[in-house]
Amino acid sequence: METASSESRAAEIRLAWAYVAAEEAGAAAASVAAVDGARRAFRDEGDRIVPEAPGVEHLLVAVVAYRALPPRRRPRSFCPVCLERVWLKLGARNRPHYAHLAGSECAAARGEGALHHAAKVHLAEQLGRGGPLRVRPVCHRVPLERSTERCTAAPENSWPLEWDEVRVEHSLPSLRADLVLLRGGAIVAAVEVYASHAVDDEKAAKYRTLGLPWIEVPARGVLPEHGGAWTPDDPLPLLGDSRLHPDVWRCPRHEGLYRGLLEYERNGIHRVARRLVHVYRADAGRSSGETRCRAVGISMMERREEGEAAESWLERDDTGARLGSPVLGGDRDETRRILHAQFGDWARWMRGAQGAVLDSPMRWLEAAEAPRAADRAYPQRLRWDPHAETFRGVPELPQLAWPALPAVPGAPHPVLGRSPHCWTETHRRGPIVHAVDGPVWLTLVAHAWTDARGAAFRADVAAYVHDGRRWRTVEGAPFTATLCAPDPPWHTILLAIARALVPPDPDTLLDGAAVREAVAAHLGS
Repeated sequence: METASSESRAAEIRLAWAYVAAEEAGAAAASVAAVDGARRAFRDEGDRIVPEAPGVEHLLVAVVAYRALPPRRRPRSFCPVCLERVWLKLGARNRPHYAHLAGSECAAARGEGALHHAAKVHLAEQLGRGGPLRVRPVCHRVPLERSTERCTAAPENSWPLEWDEVRVEHSLPSLRADLVLLRGGAIVAAVEVYASHAVDDEKAAKYRTLGLPWIEVPARGVLPEHGGAWTPDDPLPLLGDSRLHPDVWRCPRHEGLYRGLLEYERNGIHRVARRLVHVYRADAGRSSGETRCRAVGISMMERREEGEAAESWLERDDTGARLGSPVLGGDRDETRRILHAQFGDWARWMRGAQGAVLDSPMRWLEAAEAPRAADRAYPQRLRWDPHAETFRGVPELPQLAWPALPAVPGAPHPVLGRSPHCWTETHRRGPIVHAVDGPVWLTLVAHAWTDARGAAFRADVAAYVHDGRRWRTVEGAPFTATLCAPDPPWHTILLAIARALVPPDPDTLLDGAAVREAVAAHLGS
């Protein structure tokens, strides 16, 4: 039987509880969780079960109880979430679990839904032994902290409540709790299980209105990826507690770091926006253009006092030099307008006094959306043309340049899109023909002369390839072909060569042998 896809494998491993008819449950009935909902009446319709008062009693059992039975003797099992028929997976490689049919839309067949449900059932079974309970708060550390390891400095406390009954998915006035704990039939507390959605202020307010204490536990702390599931012998990890909400708990070290972060947010120096500029210089580097261009980040900086902008300025990321005059205080929108005008002044100065070519169609990106790694998404568009001794881009295609699109087979090229383009320019050495298709750029210069054998014609072809970051000259250029006629249809021929050279795989680099072979095939030897 075909089961769920491999992408939900991690979810299936946690689906360890299923409904089984009481008369088929056998010895597994002893593992039934002592919680409300573990025994229910259903009508069996073959591919699913339907709730019905006079139906057959079904038990919520741990499927591991049937590991010793051969597959044909295992009972029919049903998912407690969608009530669909499921298939038991009780091999030795993975934890015992069950699997839905492929294409099932059940929430328990997809990642967090499966984890959330399984954690609730396991927690209900373990808490069915009663209280009190040992708990350990989870340190919330500092936002955006790079370390992924959990802080282990939390103290162990006692949750001093007593209960004698646990109910799963219990309805309360205006909300539904994952678990409720009861003593003598009265609800004394609620437990929320976090998998993808934390307890928000609205839900916390509803609990507060009911006067009901609650705790929030992480599903992955109840059923971790590796190691055994949680039992009352260990302290229960707490993400939230009604006694703290809306505050969260942090260890002394992280609390100090967090307060320092808050102070920095109020009175520190911040990068609020950034844009990338490519600065091209004709008098630097090699003719291949590899070192003729520098990517310069220009940032809008802001110094704050008590949370308000006290001073703003433009700054180069590479040298830290300020551009223009600082702007004191004022409205943030007006400040950005002034700083953008200063950016324009700097760009004109670079083009005029410094003789540089600047290319920056990128907009100002907010600091949160402009990490340095994003620079790769904005590749260089211009290349050095040794014939004209200047930088040039593909005409009529600026809208296809930025932002970059994913480098996947069949996707548009990050700089040039998919539009083949060909044009001719007049030069003192004669006409130069350009052809661009995807990441391949060819230039052709035709030559004619007369020797002892009569009129002779030759075409020199230079090839450039864009590697996703910059244009590079293909080694071996120019590639020469001797012609039989002086003026063939250059545009058609050159575009055909460029199309033949476009690599099928974006990671494949063009080499000189391929160019030489394509030129010879289309122009002659």
